Amino acid sequence: MYSRKYALFLLLMAFLFLGSHPLLAATFEEYMKIGFSAAQSGNFKKAAAAFRLAVKADPESAVAYYNLGVAYQRLDMLKEAEEAYRYAIKFRPDYSGSYLNLGSILNVMGRPKEALEVLSEGLSVDTGNPALYYNIGASFEKLGDDPKALENFKKVTQLAPDFPDGWFRCGAVFERMKGYNEAAACYRKALTLNPDLASALFNLGAVLGNMGDWSGQASYTEKFLAKRPEEALGWYNLGVARLHLGEIQKAQEAFQRAVELAPDYPYGWNNLSLCFIKNGRYVEAVEAASRAVSLEPGLVVAWSNLGFAHLGAKDFKKAEDAYRKALELNPKFNEPHLGLGLVFLARGDLKGVKRELEFLERAKSPLAAKLRQKAGL
Repeated sequence: MYSRKYALFLLLMAFLFLGSHPLLAATFEEYMKIGFSAAQSGNFKKAAAAFRLAVKADPESAVAYYNLGVAYQRLDMLKEAEEAYRYAIKFRPDYSGSYLNLGSILNVMGRPKEALEVLSEGLSVDTGNPALYYNIGASFEKLGDDPKALENFKKVTQLAPDFPDGWFRCGAVFERMKGYNEAAACYRKALTLNPDLASALFNLGAVLGNMGDWSGQASYTEKFLAKRPEEALGWYNLGVARLHLGEIQKAQEAFQRAVELAPDYPYGWNNLSLCFIKNGRYVEAVEAASRAVSLEPGLVVAWSNLGFAHLGAKDFKKAEDAYRKALELNPKFNEPHLGLGLVFLARGDLKGVKRELEFLERAKSPLAAKLRQKAGL
């Protein structure tokens, strides 16, 4: 966001730097005017062509190189933009905008270490520029250094307290560091500044869910979906919140919407199967859980749910097979042991029931009491 703001600023102010080569001014100014006009109308291909001619007319014009870089950047010609920005820095090393945009595209190109070097040089000429700190934070994020990223995003909020994205990025780092209270506070601040910031609505909902505030997650996720109804993950998160609130039918509807939008998302199918199980719709539960394990064969909980779906449908052999597959993937997962105990109970195999009960009791699982009650032991 800051990159575009500063790029536009330079497009508007570029004529302030035209006086350095008066002999070339007439031709140079004509090309620059054409470039500015094209850029302002959104024709960046024409703008780039004009700025290239301006560079030929004045090969040492930092402003021409800068605006050529902006045009290339808008055309997603990042290598060409990089070269143009480097020339802009060479001919005018005291202007931070060139460092800013060069650092930004280096991050996009997957070169965060180089971006850090460039952006740090920019700070040496413009220590109070929040956009530089913002992009430095982004570089540290790409390098996996969340504490350093947070340090720089906090600097953004100090220098530009009314910039919602600064607060949002602080929240995102806090969230990754599991500082959920701090993350929630940052997202709330971002939403105070921009109530329509959909990403903050989504993330705040997710953070509240991680804090066990399922009503809060449902509320903010619904606000997010009002703006982004096409986002499958939003419907999935809403389903999770509704499931925890015991609103099974609403959860089922949310998960159904999630898999309609993202039919290859195994977690959506898995949770949909759980809702079907809770609603006693075992045939549909089998279909949903089967879809989940076909998409992700290593999804242990989906194999377990497939077992419970078959158990509900009284297909004990298939239930046992599914539970054993789950335990093959994770022998310490307790739910399949409960399921196997129930399968053995249905077959009248008391020895098998006791074996699974002993496992659950050794694991100190609350599922042991459930199996004991079902078996009347």
